[in-house]
Amino acid sequence: MKSTHHLSGKLHLTGRSHFIADEAPVAGMLHAKLLFSPIAHARIINLDISKALAYPGVHRVLGAKDIPGPNQIGHVIKDEPLFPAEIIMYAWQPLAMVLAEDEQAAEAAVKLITLEYEELPPILDEETADAAKEWYVPERSIESGDVDSIFASAPHIMEGKTKNAGQEHFYMEGQRCRAIPFEDSRLLLHCATQSTMEVQEVVSHLLGIPAHDIVVDVPRLGGAFGGKERAATIWACMAALGAFVCRKPVQVKLNRDEDMRATGKRHPFTSLWKVAYDNDGRILAYDIQLLANGGAYADLSVAILERAMFHAENTYHIPNARIRGRACRTNLPPNTAFRGFGAPQGIFVIESVIQQIAKELALDPIAIRMLNAYHNGDKTPYDQEIKECQISAIYDKLAEKAAYDKLKADVAQFNASHKNHKRGLGIMPVKFGISFTTALLNQGSALVWVYIDGSVSVSTGGVEMGQELSTKVAVVVSRVLGIRVEQIRVESSNTQRVGNASPTAASTGSDINGNAARIAAEKVREQLREPAAKLLEQNSGTAVSPEDLVFSEGKVYLLSNPQSSVSFQDLIGFAYVERVPLGAYGYYRTPDLWFNREIGKGRPFHYYVYGAALAEVELDCRMGEHTLKQLFIIHENGQSLHTEIDMGQVIGAAVQGYGWCTMEDLVWDDKGRYTSANPSTYKIPGIRDLPENFQVELLPSQSKEASVFGSKATGEPPLIYGLAVFFALQEAVREVKPDAVLSFPATPEALLLSLK
Repeated sequence: MKSTHHLSGKLHLTGRSHFIADEAPVAGMLHAKLLFSPIAHARIINLDISKALAYPGVHRVLGAKDIPGPNQIGHVIKDEPLFPAEIIMYAWQPLAMVLAEDEQAAEAAVKLITLEYEELPPILDEETADAAKEWYVPERSIESGDVDSIFASAPHIMEGKTKNAGQEHFYMEGQRCRAIPFEDSRLLLHCATQSTMEVQEVVSHLLGIPAHDIVVDVPRLGGAFGGKERAATIWACMAALGAFVCRKPVQVKLNRDEDMRATGKRHPFTSLWKVAYDNDGRILAYDIQLLANGGAYADLSVAILERAMFHAENTYHIPNARIRGRACRTNLPPNTAFRGFGAPQGIFVIESVIQQIAKELALDPIAIRMLNAYHNGDKTPYDQEIKECQISAIYDKLAEKAAYDKLKADVAQFNASHKNHKRGLGIMPVKFGISFTTALLNQGSALVWVYIDGSVSVSTGGVEMGQELSTKVAVVVSRVLGIRVEQIRVESSNTQRVGNASPTAASTGSDINGNAARIAAEKVREQLREPAAKLLEQNSGTAVSPEDLVFSEGKVYLLSNPQSSVSFQDLIGFAYVERVPLGAYGYYRTPDLWFNREIGKGRPFHYYVYGAALAEVELDCRMGEHTLKQLFIIHENGQSLHTEIDMGQVIGAAVQGYGWCTMEDLVWDDKGRYTSANPSTYKIPGIRDLPENFQVELLPSQSKEASVFGSKATGEPPLIYGLAVFFALQEAVREVKPDAVLSFPATPEALLLSLK
């Protein structure tokens, strides 16, 4: 589609976009500040709030004892209190909340709270937790073929351990919620969340009031990347508790330092693997154990682990595979959803294995990847059949785009003639499954209203967070009704308009909400056919069949005679007079999804997105610094709803993935306190880190499995392309030291250490 409009573009450019807590404080509003735990694991002996309560301007100091309902905010697994009553489980865990007339008074009062505790030994890494069997649920497994017999006879066997680090979300807008009480027990929550339903459900449970008394409204988010799916709930609950108890508006708004220290991150993983392969590099069997560092409470760790398991083989057909996963409890802030949701961690391991096989056999890494690639008709380890596989064609296109053979020769020539600078190439293919792996979440609703001037209002359960879901939904409705995108307003996500909304996550935002909006708009269009035919008959004096009408370019006309038409606006005015309904509700559920966790088999994904990236780097071996010289990406995305938005998603995600594996060094001390917890100590990619030559090609496809109007997801899969840079750096290092082991992330320090 030719993309012509971006609903938020002008607002963002002129600074008129509205975000939560941008407006002036509501009259009488109380500001919340929190007492955070100074330690990762401890038994609470005493929490004295008397001095804080006496501080001028303080209205209340709330803790575990002030919660009307159960002190429990765990959603899937009920293991997380809002405030701990006895045991502290992570550093910077909120212990009490001061509500005061201004932030300064609240901050001063927090410092007057006295905490006495008995320190307990913390567990901070996944391997220690695994050894202690600190798991949220028993081990999960997926198995196909006969792994053990293959290992008994394979010509080559290799074993190893691979570690992935965590990653800070670093959204522009920090965690926040403004809660406003109304009559009776009703609350309005302006909440920075990706999941309006979860906030409504958990607050209802916590306060002991019906869900219909809680209205959650999200105008838009200033970024999220998964960090506001589950992790936003705790702050919403605090604001709601304060407003419910005090009967005054309450605002919880974390500053950057608080946000980075108190919130969970991408899960660090340790993976233990064993692979069998033949002389050509064909993988015969793969046995992997994935250990996820979930933090203090379960959060979404089990689902994230499962997605890592679903992506453990990436683009490769491995007929004999044993994939085991354990989500481990540690004393870090609860790690949570992050763009990719575990898939990048699982994919990184198999790609590390491929690189190692290529090294051992002295073969081209891309040749090994092509040899093992999926083909149509192959089955995944969880028994889903591969259809419409694009990966072989994508390799060919990538090699052509990057002039791969010449590039390899140029890199070899450069390395032969330079001692202190070395170049390397890295390849990263992607096969990413699209759907929530919890099947019940694959559903959504929409409301479409047409007003009598022909303008349209659309409500879905989707949350706008910079991915421009709003524009894509508007594009869908504009196609169905045949009107301009500019005539359509996509409303805030609001539980009164669309209830029981699944999170805007798992790259399903456009698929689920776009399809729901399509269905609602199609109902409106069908309701308008009779009055349109009647109006055209009145104008022309000729009988008109409603089935022969076309809605396009702001008009309704006869397919056989486009000159016989009526404007959409005139039709709406006429339909109102005729008492024809001008609104409709649409409901969509993704078809044919299921997975049996007991046997590790099923069809968890509606379709797959394919793509590949190639990176060229130059490493300064004396300084440990590198330049990303070139990055080529081929990304298959069906029939794009909006090419510019999709292109932006691919570029942004790839750069975010590049940051994760090369510079975003997430560090904590032996007390479980993050020491890289502000912009001065935690580096994310900037404009100067972009590759000198950055080429992205969106590959259209006529997929029968794709979603609304043939489109495919773009939100999460492209993050994995950034890992191509890690493997390029690894190859550059091995030009100096062939057996070097490069740790993750490949910071300048890590690169220098690998060269020693």
